[in-house]
Amino acid sequence: MAINLTVELYGNSRIITGQKLVQLKFADSKVGVVEVIQELALLFPALDGKVLDTGHKGLLSSYVFNLNGVGFQDPAKLKLRNGDSLLILPSQAGG
Repeated sequence: MAINLTVELYGNSRIITGQKLVQLKFADSKVGVVEVIQELALLFPALDGKVLDTGHKGLLSSYVFNLNGVGFQDPAKLKLRNGDSLLILPSQAGG
């Protein structure tokens, strides 16, 4: 079964890509953060080294993932399901 994800971009990731939302579709139902990072790096190479750490297949330490706007989770344990929203937020966000 295919997995459709929405990636919501904030901060520098939004500025670099010019996108607020990115729709990703994966044929395999076992999708994790590594696959999301790889796909974003293909779509937006300028994110590498500024938001993405493609060498370590994750985000730079100044960014965090939030699943469905509800909670922050360890990316290694993130279970993504069809229809999920994955937010990429600067960890230094404030207001």
